[in-house]
Amino acid sequence: MTRKILVVDDDEAIRLVLRASLEFTTGWRVLTAASGKEALEIACAEQPDAILLDVMMPEMDGIALFHQLQLEPLAQAIPAIFLTAQA
Repeated sequence: MTRKILVVDDDEAIRLVLRASLEFTTGWRVLTAASGKEALEIACAEQPDAILLDVMMPEMDGIALFHQLQLEPLAQAIPAIFLTAQA
C-alpha cells in the first residue's frame, strides 16, 4: 500500500517543489491543498499518513488548521509537520 502525505501551502510553487521532491525521494502519493479549508476536507476524506503544513497562510493559518484537525475524529491522529519560510 502506498503511503500518502498532504502538503498544505498557499504558494503554488512551493507545493510543486515539495510534491516533486517527495514523490521522487519517498515514492509516497502526494496530495496538495492551497488553503486550510481545503486541507481539512482532504485530510478527513483521504486520511493521509502525514501532513506537511505551512505555518503562514491567509484566512486559516497552519496553527489554526492544526487545532481544527485535532477536533476531527478522522484527522486527529495524523502526524503534522510544520514548515515556514520565515526566519
